[in-house]
Amino acid sequence: MAIVASLIPAVAWADEAADCTVGYVPTPGLCLSTEATLDAVANLRGGIRQGVAAIGQVWSELDSDWGRIAGLDGWRTRISIIGILGRQPSPTLTGSLAPTSNIEALSTVRLFELWAERALGDWGSIRFGQLAADGEFTIADPASTLVNGTFGWPVALATDLAGGGPAYPLAALGVRLVLGNPQTGTGLRFGVFDGNPGGRYGPDTDPQQHNRYGITFSTSGGALILAEAVTGGAAPDPDGHRPWVLKLGGWYQTGGADSPRYDAYGASLADPASDGQPRRFANSYGIYGVAEAIVWQEEATQLAVFARAFAQPADRTTVSLQLDAGVTLRGPFGRAQDTVAIAVSWVQIGSAARGYDRDLAVFDGAVPVRSHETVVELNYDVAIIPDRFYLRPFVQALINPAAGQPVEQGAAAMPLPNSLLVGLRGVARF
Repeated sequence: MAIVASLIPAVAWADEAADCTVGYVPTPGLCLSTEATLDAVANLRGGIRQGVAAIGQVWSELDSDWGRIAGLDGWRTRISIIGILGRQPSPTLTGSLAPTSNIEALSTVRLFELWAERALGDWGSIRFGQLAADGEFTIADPASTLVNGTFGWPVALATDLAGGGPAYPLAALGVRLVLGNPQTGTGLRFGVFDGNPGGRYGPDTDPQQHNRYGITFSTSGGALILAEAVTGGAAPDPDGHRPWVLKLGGWYQTGGADSPRYDAYGASLADPASDGQPRRFANSYGIYGVAEAIVWQEEATQLAVFARAFAQPADRTTVSLQLDAGVTLRGPFGRAQDTVAIAVSWVQIGSAARGYDRDLAVFDGAVPVRSHETVVELNYDVAIIPDRFYLRPFVQALINPAAGQPVEQGAAAMPLPNSLLVGLRGVARF
């Protein structure tokens, strides 16, 4: 594949060239950039318990343009390393399906992405190595300043894909092909990834623990196939936002999926007579759509909206439906680099998983039946030093955390109470 790609004329990347706008240039063609993020979160009420948590992340990338470095026109590479330290607010404070912070992860230092990319002339590009799908697939640009993780890589995929899918904090071996120009015009993204970035691990093992340093390079779990068609208007300038974008995508996983309710013989998994081995499906799949638009603009101020929807079969997934929507005001109060964002995300537990809860109530006594979880977030991203340092105070409301399922710390038959959080994010880029 790489040999064939090398025979195709290269073109410059208009959107991804290693120009190092923010970063350090050790030599022409190299760009070393680092972003440090610190989140401080207080759970004022509800969830697992009241309290505070803080977590930090340092993300460093080295981008190499091999046309500039060695005359290999059209080739570029990236290596990224992430350091995470701190206490995750979701498992310790809220108990929610949606991660309160999109930097939440096990404390460690890990290799994230390691890939090479070849431009294919006007056709697009091909990328291969250890890749993260959440950098390109399912994205809504107006949601980029939201802190809650579900507005990036959605809960619908993070919950139902093995190991959470090829997304932060676990990248996976894979190949990504771009046809056309989906970044600024119309095109198609197509990716094939390892089906389980955590590798082979037991049912009670955290995939992040199993692939703690990002060097497992798993080839287990079959394959995850992602495809996304994109069209939209062109941005008025290279650094501007597109006036509208539509995306239609889907995924297919060959590694199999378990029924949330039935065993291989059709008995409920809640039945004491069941052998406890869930019915195994050969595959799983889903579809999604993303829409975004700038609905009002005056000089440097823009009002943008977005919506996303994800659907997957309820007989083999826990979350069968997710709906997101939000509004972003860019450049409020005459401050061109500030952003105000408000958004809501709603996830529905599938009918099979809800059926298991009802069966459990029959065999083991009254237990809550999971239903849905809702996240609402409001934040203000303040550019203290434009392009270098930002502060982002935020408020989140979590309605029916964990979709109504109690945790061990809570009462056995009572769902977690609604949670209200306040927090502050600091971001430094250098």
